[in-house]
Amino acid sequence: MADHIIPSCPFCPFSDQDATFVEQHIEYCHPEGGAPPSHTYDSPAFETTSTSPSPSPFQVDEDSTEKYVECPHGCGETITTAELATHLDLHVAEGIALDDCGEVQSSPFNTELSSEPDLPSDLDDTRDLHVSQKGSKRGADRDFTRSNTSKPAQGRSRSPVGKLGPDGAKRLGRSELGPHAHEKKMPSWLKKMLEKGGRTSKQTRITPDGRLARHTSVENETENLIPVIAKLCEQDSSSQRVFLCSPKVRHVCKMPREGGFCGYRNIQMLVSYITKSKSLGHEHFPDGVPSILELQDLIERAWDLGFNSTGRTETGGIKGTRKFIGTPEAQALFMSLDIPCDASSLSEASNMRAHMALYQDVASYFRSNCSLDDEKKKVSMTDLPPIYFQHQGHSMTIIGFEIRDNNTANLLVFDPMFKTSPAMSRLIGTSAKSDNPARLLKAYRRETRYLQKYKMFELLKLPTPQPAPN
Repeated sequence: MADHIIPSCPFCPFSDQDATFVEQHIEYCHPEGGAPPSHTYDSPAFETTSTSPSPSPFQVDEDSTEKYVECPHGCGETITTAELATHLDLHVAEGIALDDCGEVQSSPFNTELSSEPDLPSDLDDTRDLHVSQKGSKRGADRDFTRSNTSKPAQGRSRSPVGKLGPDGAKRLGRSELGPHAHEKKMPSWLKKMLEKGGRTSKQTRITPDGRLARHTSVENETENLIPVIAKLCEQDSSSQRVFLCSPKVRHVCKMPREGGFCGYRNIQMLVSYITKSKSLGHEHFPDGVPSILELQDLIERAWDLGFNSTGRTETGGIKGTRKFIGTPEAQALFMSLDIPCDASSLSEASNMRAHMALYQDVASYFRSNCSLDDEKKKVSMTDLPPIYFQHQGHSMTIIGFEIRDNNTANLLVFDPMFKTSPAMSRLIGTSAKSDNPARLLKAYRRETRYLQKYKMFELLKLPTPQPAPN
């Protein structure tokens, strides 16, 4: 019997079980029928540095290089050329309309580029993980302050390369802070847009008890999305076992033309969980999720108090700028508000790839909250907080872990770079029936093909809910 042929792109290694998705990939990534768009932008309008390869997973060298281009899809993001193809593929998934979905493919949805199995034989065995609880940052030498205390803590100074600040920290460049690394202040139109926030709208909905209630929604925030993802995973035949975080977290995405504020958007997602669940520290957010400008003030205040304070030297200050932030800034913010958080890094070891260590860590996190009854379910929805997740150049919020056919796995994420698709929006509050659940879930899955490109990951976890006393 002939093997099933997986549709693939004739111009690059991309392939997918969904032939329509491959066609859309070709349309977005190879509009001229050849090289991807990243090879065609030579205009001075696109900021560049030299294109030599980065020698470390989180590059710190001033001579290191990243070539940035604006997304040709028109979303306003400025991204590296290396990430452009993946970015455009996710735009396709982002725009899926409900009527686009056909029948579910019977074979596994993931197409792996690596020959190694995605899952170790025992996901709960983390003894062999090469996990550094202190060696992580934007670059490879930055320490986390992991003690859950309100006492100010100093990060370890980095290697004495280049100009050092009075605290022994080195000023970072574009490879860590993005294309606006040396910006003094963001454009006035952008600041006004961030001050105004996303557009709000009000709808009247029927509550479960039959009453009418007014509901206010924000254009770049989506509530009640995790229950939809849970129902789609139940329907997807390629999904074998799924763990999800608390449904109280919102998907917060960027607004049109805002650019790369992903770190802030992920902090907002964690705060949305804190406020909705009334968990430790919720009293610090009486007006709900803080804006990006308010988060910048909170981070600068955390530095003033001594939490990961080398960040001020490394960034040159972030208030009113578009500089990228990372896990240390998220950690400093929460700890300055007496909200305990656990920051860690996962890197490659001789016996394990970084993405495998990541799978083990995340799987263990979710399984630790499951009862014996939960283990019998295909989809387990927990009350756990989501996880702040960082790799080189981008951050997301982990909302779950999924085991797939043929012993493969992937993370389930809310990516702040992409908005909720029309299809997913229409399924909220419904039974979420779909002829092709795998296609709708594509925007939320980050599989080995994506993750294996990176040699280091960073995670930040909030305290888990404590069971009520008997």
